[in-house]
Amino acid sequence: MINWFLFRQSLFSYDMVSSLPELFKTLNVDQIFVCGDLTSTSLPKEFEMAQEFFNQFKQPKIFIPGNHDQYTHGSQREMRFYRFFQNSQSPIQHPTQFFSLSKHRIEVIPLQPSWWCIALDTALPTSLTSSNGLFSATLEKYLEEALRSLPKEDHIIVLNHFPFFENDISLHRLMGGNRLRALLEQFSNVHLYLHGHTHRHTIADLRANKLPLILDSGCPIQKPHSTWNLIDCTDQGCNIKGYRWEKGTWIVFKDLTFEWSRT
Repeated sequence: MINWFLFRQSLFSYDMVSSLPELFKTLNVDQIFVCGDLTSTSLPKEFEMAQEFFNQFKQPKIFIPGNHDQYTHGSQREMRFYRFFQNSQSPIQHPTQFFSLSKHRIEVIPLQPSWWCIALDTALPTSLTSSNGLFSATLEKYLEEALRSLPKEDHIIVLNHFPFFENDISLHRLMGGNRLRALLEQFSNVHLYLHGHTHRHTIADLRANKLPLILDSGCPIQKPHSTWNLIDCTDQGCNIKGYRWEKGTWIVFKDLTFEWSRT
């Protein structure tokens, strides 16, 4: 709360996102991915405001919590995030495990024929100075099971609030990130890894390292660089447009096309 009142309050503005529901309709967006941090300090009122905002979008939505959404033991104990946000599609039934994001921290969601989203919850309560996440050994087991259960010829998008690289300061990292990276290297049909947390817009092609495209949408309410990504996927590849708020409107400032060939 001190950080909010002294610093972040002046960085955030909600004016620019008020236009997104209508813009998404104009752009024929058919799926919304929300990579967490819908709140600042996990307060019920914040969740209510976020829920009210996202109710304006008619598209199906997939939500995962960020560290700000589960900062406190009280928030996690009461499962506040999951009281307000449930994903639009039902998880699939696995032969050995029914995965639920709220119970197992993983959910496998069908998107379109031959396309899947695997949503991860790696957020946890932390100390006053920490913003760590945790990719646990149990979650690693579940994720490997989920990845192996899907057809090899199908396409997979992985959603996680935290980047898996451990090159940030120690109190902001995803603990166990190296194990997540090693697991992703085994599955070439994981084409996209979408994350948040850093507030830095990123489109990185790591396929030469047996990893997927890495996307961070940035933060659509943070001045002076409010950003988000529009992803258009086919079975052959994808086009990614980075949008930025500039002079009172959303403009495309990055436009990249990729094919699904990984070495």
